[in-house]
Amino acid sequence: MAFDGIVLSRVTHQLSELLTTGRISKIYNISRYELLMTVRAHNTNHKLLISIHPMYARIQITHLNYPTPEVPNALTMLLRKHMDGAFIEKIEQIGLDRIVKMTIKGRNEFKDLVTYYIYIEIMGKHSNFVLTYEDGKIIECLKRVSPSESTRILQPGIYYELPPLIPKKNPFTSYYTPSDNLVKVYEGFSKDLSNEMLYRIEAHQMFDTVMSEIAQSNHLYISTFKDKEYYHVIPLTYLGTDYQEYELFDGLDAYYDSKDTKDRIKQQTNDLARFIRKEYDKNVNKLNKLEKTLFDSQNSDDYRIKGDLLYASLPLIKKGMTSITVDNYYDGTKMTIALDERFDGKTNANRYYNKYQKAKNSLKVLKEQIALTKEEINYFDTLNTLIENANYYDAIEIKEELENLGYLRKKGKEKIRKKKGEPHYQTFRTKDDIIIYVGKNNLQNDYVTFKKARKTDYWFHVKDMPGSHVIVHSDALDEYTIRLAAKIAAYYSKGKNSSSVPVNYCQVKSLKKPTGNKPGLVLLGHYKTIYMDPDDTFFNEIKKG
Repeated sequence: MAFDGIVLSRVTHQLSELLTTGRISKIYNISRYELLMTVRAHNTNHKLLISIHPMYARIQITHLNYPTPEVPNALTMLLRKHMDGAFIEKIEQIGLDRIVKMTIKGRNEFKDLVTYYIYIEIMGKHSNFVLTYEDGKIIECLKRVSPSESTRILQPGIYYELPPLIPKKNPFTSYYTPSDNLVKVYEGFSKDLSNEMLYRIEAHQMFDTVMSEIAQSNHLYISTFKDKEYYHVIPLTYLGTDYQEYELFDGLDAYYDSKDTKDRIKQQTNDLARFIRKEYDKNVNKLNKLEKTLFDSQNSDDYRIKGDLLYASLPLIKKGMTSITVDNYYDGTKMTIALDERFDGKTNANRYYNKYQKAKNSLKVLKEQIALTKEEINYFDTLNTLIENANYYDAIEIKEELENLGYLRKKGKEKIRKKKGEPHYQTFRTKDDIIIYVGKNNLQNDYVTFKKARKTDYWFHVKDMPGSHVIVHSDALDEYTIRLAAKIAAYYSKGKNSSSVPVNYCQVKSLKKPTGNKPGLVLLGHYKTIYMDPDDTFFNEIKKG
């Protein structure tokens, strides 16, 4: 595990220097596994991120911007009740294990000064955040553990106990012997650090020298080996690859940002994505039933023929008969017709005429319903594609769109707009300093196409499939910009994993917005088409605007 006890020792050291005496405020539960809070210390606001994610558990100061829920949940309210306004008295690591203990002092509802303890356990799938009173009684956990899950119970009202700790040597103060198994003998050692230490010892470096380098490091070194990233507070030279050096917390941001962003978005938007898939599947099933009914209705002449033949054979039909075989004078064959034994021949014939008339009258309605259902399928197919590439704000805007159209009930206003009231569309800038706008949902697509873009700008979109609207803010395009914009449009589309994806492009003045239709739809006038193989290499050629 990259975030081992040695890395945590350097993190704890810096947190202690930066946050001790700091005041806690603005506490958010930003995902199932994460807490974000602001700590005002030494005239500076620091954003403290605590994650108990099974794969990405850590504690750090972050400089990244995380979306915060507009409405706090019950856990957030409870933490704010006890922690908001409290001062951090002490931050310490339990030995060199992956456990941090924070001592904070705040005031209870009676304004009495009280002491709380926070335990952050960074132990893979067993990671947790625990808030206790001074006597150790648990107030709340980010992840509750019941007796059925573990012998170590973590529930409100239970007294907190540290997990079982294996006695090991402190590598900063102990004497090294070549026979030592570093991971088993020394506190805080991970497999990666053990490999690095053994590699350096073989290169005739002293154990104490390496540990001294670690003790003085305030940096993080990230190496890439066989498409996998590794990091530590000293360069992992045993990998034999180049590395990038960062300030400690900047390095943690760089390493984890791309890794847990998708997971966080999935947690935050999972219900919305499930709703969209359910609506799509529901309409596909509905279309199949409608088309089957239409097929039966289009062959309704069979009912009329049976009615005619029964009228021609009335003397032969008696109550109690379940069928009759008659001559079909339409084609000269024999036809067996099912009868309702409760009725006579005339009533049975009229029943077939009624079925014929009903089927005939339903044709127009069925065709209208099929057209509407196909529109619904196309709409939710588009949302399926857009939600795959959505960040938190994109997804919230998709939810807002569904609420406005009546698919979802509004549960309250969420402040997701920028100051200018714009949706959160993506802006890129090419090497030639040309601006490109990318809509990540239907609200953004409509905005960048019909409000943000000029008439002389160029519009790109994949042909006959869902995708983003891409606007190139330029009156004239060279071949490089055309191919770049087309590649962006293909990448942010349903054809992302296909090859030779057709992309239509034209000037915005050639587009029309159909009245009465759902957001994101346009009508094209004169346009051209280019075929592109989608990939993410275009990110190397552009920068975020």
